[in-house]
Amino acid sequence: MRPALFSRVLSFAEARRLTIEAATAQPVGGIETLPLDVLDGRVAAIDVVAADDVPGFDRAAMDGYAVVAEDTRGATPEAPRALACVGALYTGEWPDITLTAGRCVEIATGAPLPPGATAVVMVEQTTRAGEQVLVHQPVAPGQHVGRRGADMRAGARIISAGDLLTPGRVGVVAGAGLTSLAVYAQPSVAVISTGNEVVLPGQPLGPGQVHNINRFTLSAVIRRHGGVPVPLPVAADSIEALDRAIDGITAHDVAVFSGGSSVGRRDLMLDALRARGEILYHGIAVKPGKPTLLARIGRTLVMGMPGYPTSCLSNAYLLLVPLLRTIARLPEWIPETRRVRLAGRAVSTRDRHQFYPVRIVGDRAEPVFKGSGEITSLANADGYVEIPEGVDAVDAGTDVTVTLLG
Repeated sequence: MRPALFSRVLSFAEARRLTIEAATAQPVGGIETLPLDVLDGRVAAIDVVAADDVPGFDRAAMDGYAVVAEDTRGATPEAPRALACVGALYTGEWPDITLTAGRCVEIATGAPLPPGATAVVMVEQTTRAGEQVLVHQPVAPGQHVGRRGADMRAGARIISAGDLLTPGRVGVVAGAGLTSLAVYAQPSVAVISTGNEVVLPGQPLGPGQVHNINRFTLSAVIRRHGGVPVPLPVAADSIEALDRAIDGITAHDVAVFSGGSSVGRRDLMLDALRARGEILYHGIAVKPGKPTLLARIGRTLVMGMPGYPTSCLSNAYLLLVPLLRTIARLPEWIPETRRVRLAGRAVSTRDRHQFYPVRIVGDRAEPVFKGSGEITSLANADGYVEIPEGVDAVDAGTDVTVTLLG
């Protein structure tokens, strides 16, 4: 059986739009509760409301002396105000002293302010003489004091469902006294390589065979962008083998096949998927990676990638990443860019939008593209330069924008 030719080749922009649209329609819905130490990078599934004020007391914001601010009025180095030191307070202690006029208490940063105190004088602005403290600079009421509830107010929402849990937000959860949090589950992603020639690394290569690169590059991209890769066995180039592979993907949120998505006699992926579900698109006007497809089988989104390693990984960055992050409820990935000068001429194909791998050396971008089948094209690249449709070459010396790989 020979699959049909590309029925309609989409622009990259349209393929990306359809990919995100499909993913938006079915975000991951599972929820799990995780401890604090593994929350970073996950997405909160519930709102969190502070049960108490944080901090639960007024506290010193500086090392120094808790004072009645009025006692320091008019203080100068030449005419300091003298106060009697009546004790000391450190973090973890509760004050048993009520401060009155003319007195002060030595205090450490973070220690609770004693009743009656209205400010803290920094230690650098004082001189200690036995039990007497000379204050050389006045302070205003509230100066160098961290107020109760300044961090969180009881009853205030401090985390919203859908928030990405950054290190700072994990700190908020910890500061509220929680030991765990409900988060959205990460999408499960089946990874299937196809082809009679593909064998796992570590196995001896027979005539015409190659090691399975795509399983590992795809899994790395999936982990980095919020998914859980689940490698499945290599599927041979037959409808029967592909049908068996498809049977194994329906328990997953996403499935990614590599190989078999082009239009050769053994590229049977389109037929196998069409018989079981809906083809959303097949064929994109990009280089590398034209034979890419997106399908839906039940609630599983299926992305068919080219078998050549550079094409496969390139389109994983460009299309699989936004699909995964949308399903996982993660914010859009916006790669860093650099503006540099192209070191060598980059030749393209006029009818395709090319993503041309380059290595940045100083203020220059050196082309490193070898071919769609050579993984070192991307392994040696820092990023890529986009060459739009209708342009057949970009000359050396041209200022270009390099999108960095991540």
